[in-house]
Amino acid sequence: MKLKISQIIPSFIITILVLIVLEILITTLLPILGIEHYRLPFNILIILFLAFKLETPFIACLILVVQLFYSIFSVEGWAYGTFAGIIVCIIISYLRDMLHFDSKLFTVFVTQIFQVVWFIIVSFLIYLRLGTTEYILLKLARFLPESIVISLIAPFFFMLLDQIWRIKEGGVLGEND
Repeated sequence: MKLKISQIIPSFIITILVLIVLEILITTLLPILGIEHYRLPFNILIILFLAFKLETPFIACLILVVQLFYSIFSVEGWAYGTFAGIIVCIIISYLRDMLHFDSKLFTVFVTQIFQVVWFIIVSFLIYLRLGTTEYILLKLARFLPESIVISLIAPFFFMLLDQIWRIKEGGVLGEND
C-alpha cells in the first residue's frame, strides 16, 4: 500500500527542520573555518533517502519542497535540483529491490554514485543554458570533495532519518503498510 500524504507530513516537517538547521550551521560555520567556496549539499542526502526509503506517489512534490527550502540558503536554482532529483528517484525506483544498505561502505558507495548521476544531470542542464563548460569545470572542482564528505556522512545521516521516519532496518516506508 502506498503512503497517504497525511502519513508523511509530520516526519517530513521534521526532516525540513533538520535541513534548515544543517544549512544554517553549514552557512555560518564553514566560512568561519575559512572554507568559503564549499557547501555540503544535505538536500541531496535527504532526496536520496526519500528515494531509497519512501514508496509514495507524492515523491516529486516532496523533492520540490526540499529544493525550495534548500534554495533559501543557496544561489543555485531549485529547478535544476528538482529535475535532477526526480530523475534520480526514477532510477532508484527501478533499482530499489537490488539496493540493500547492509553495510556503511555500501551506503557510501551508492550515495557517491547517485551524487555523480545528480552532478551529470545538473551539469548537462547548465551546459544547455550557458553553452560553455567553464562554469561546469569550476563546479566539478568543488563537487569532488563535497560529494566525498557527503558520502562519508550518509550512513549516519540515513540512520538519523530512519529514526525520524520510523523505518525499520532495511525497510521501505509504504511498501507493505
